[in-house]
Amino acid sequence: HPRGEPPASVHLFRFVRDRVLYTFGPWGLPASATLARCQGTCTNKNNLFVALARAMGIPAGYGVLQVNGKEYFGNIAPGVFKPFLSAQAVHVYAAVRLGDRWVKCDTSTDREIADRTAHFCPQTRLVEWDGAIDALDALDPEHVYTDRGVRASVDDLLGKPARNSSPAVLAQFNDYLRFVRAHPPFPSAEGLIGAYLSQRSHAAMSEP
Repeated sequence: HPRGEPPASVHLFRFVRDRVLYTFGPWGLPASATLARCQGTCTNKNNLFVALARAMGIPAGYGVLQVNGKEYFGNIAPGVFKPFLSAQAVHVYAAVRLGDRWVKCDTSTDREIADRTAHFCPQTRLVEWDGAIDALDALDPEHVYTDRGVRASVDDLLGKPARNSSPAVLAQFNDYLRFVRAHPPFPSAEGLIGAYLSQRSHAAMSEP
């Protein structure tokens, strides 16, 4: 690539990070479906990044973390959601091969979510990746059990149903994300969650 110009992998990373919005949903979607929808889970988004990178001739793979899903989202997660989250969860990131080593990256958090929440939630800070140094979501190390390393495929994981992923639960989680995106940044996690729960309560009372 021209001097001073980021490598193609970085342009691709920024495209998937920001143009494919983070959402909750089935994690076993093919990359083509994620691209068509322009939204997806962490697994969907990083799977798309790997597929596009390979299509461009960039060696890429998948990294797998075992995490505490109840704490993974940090203080942005409303307490009422935690019973539906698992203490034993999987988070998939991406990696590209640079010379004789893997460089890790994570497209999960899009700019819109980061702009609205990262000032009070470290886990949603925007990941900036230069193609040469590892850049993953800022998860609390206490909530990461192990890094299984980089592998060529996650098909064995994608074939398993996600826990507590009923349509009703996913709809509730995505309603919260829409609320986050639709409002200017709140000063704190407490302010955001309080406003959301208040709106949800008013909506429930107004239903016939």
